[in-house]
Amino acid sequence: MATNDFISNLHNEVLARIISDLPAIEAIRTTLLSKRWKDLWRYASRLDFDPKGVRKLCGDDIDDPREEISRVVKNIENVLLSHKRNLISCRIVHLLSSCRNGDVEKWIKYLTSEKKVQELAFRCDDFQHQFYRRSRSGLGLNLPSGIFSCETLQSLEFTHYSIRSDSPFHHCHNLKTLKLYHCAISTETLEAIVSSCDLLEHLSVCSSPSRLKQVRIFSQTVKTVELESLRSQGIYLSTQSLGVLVLHSMKFQAKNLVIHAPNLRVFTATRKPITKNSDNITKIAEILEYCTHLLESRSEIEEATRDYSSVNNRLPYPETKLWEKRGLCDCITFTLKQVSIKGFKGKDGEMEFPRHLITKGAKLKRIEIWCNHDCSREGGEATLGLLSLPRSSIDVSILLKPPPQFDGSFGRWVSTLN
Repeated sequence: MATNDFISNLHNEVLARIISDLPAIEAIRTTLLSKRWKDLWRYASRLDFDPKGVRKLCGDDIDDPREEISRVVKNIENVLLSHKRNLISCRIVHLLSSCRNGDVEKWIKYLTSEKKVQELAFRCDDFQHQFYRRSRSGLGLNLPSGIFSCETLQSLEFTHYSIRSDSPFHHCHNLKTLKLYHCAISTETLEAIVSSCDLLEHLSVCSSPSRLKQVRIFSQTVKTVELESLRSQGIYLSTQSLGVLVLHSMKFQAKNLVIHAPNLRVFTATRKPITKNSDNITKIAEILEYCTHLLESRSEIEEATRDYSSVNNRLPYPETKLWEKRGLCDCITFTLKQVSIKGFKGKDGEMEFPRHLITKGAKLKRIEIWCNHDCSREGGEATLGLLSLPRSSIDVSILLKPPPQFDGSFGRWVSTLN
């Protein structure tokens, strides 16, 4: 009895789009399915060269996985030459030798000039321990001046490199997104790169192995800035267009947080769960103490925090008086509309912030509070008490959320706590 083959009824263009979501190694293996599939991978709009796919495909059957991985990386150029259409995105994970022998430069030139690529991502790994777990940062990325000035290139991501010069970014007039993960980079180089990218809108800098003396960003186009796990003396941002600012597990002096962003709409400050190694991470309460001015003339603020209960011992008053002593800013009274608080435990230092918002926010429409998984019974009941507070805004909705892993109402979750 004949059965309908749904896949066979799809147009080649649709099949090519499906293949585009596969790692390049697996996409090429689809040629074994049938004659019709033989050349479909050549029309994929995205290519992801991740050598760890060799281990996933071959398991323990290969005698020397490192040798096989090296062979796959060496064939990247052949695959690119066999591919027959322009690319939306390309991601390449390579070995250290690919930087030393000039392969990375060749790949970039070919992808930008011949493939008109829009999104590029590169990651340098050494694969010495269990393949893909040990990574090395600090490998110098020596590229020609203006190599990223391609008209089509809009997004660029680098992981595990040492970026010593801004010259590759010269005349980079179309780049909109730049992400630097575990990259060694100086304050001056980062500032120069941002200045060279005339249309840059999204900047992410995460876990630089070298201490950034300062984070300085001056731009008229950047709309989103994400900074994570950086050690710095201070952060200085000046951008008329900045709408979203995210600070995660940062180590810096909160008093040196200087921000001029008249159009800021979302400010997120988070930190990793407190451990014995996290003492040097700047406390959320300390950041809020020095950046209350950011709330002026804003319409939406997101505050995601895990350590309101960590007392800032330099405050001249008890932490429970933080918001009372700060005075009422115009934002909370006239403009603030939405607040999201995550990792909440219902402790005294935390409770003052939502209490302040609920009783003072005349324009507030929605406040979400997501409790942490280790919240106590006392903390849960205290959080429930927020629902009975007098509300400054008649339109505000207060949504209390249990941890994501709990399937049920907030009240039911509180009843299960010890």
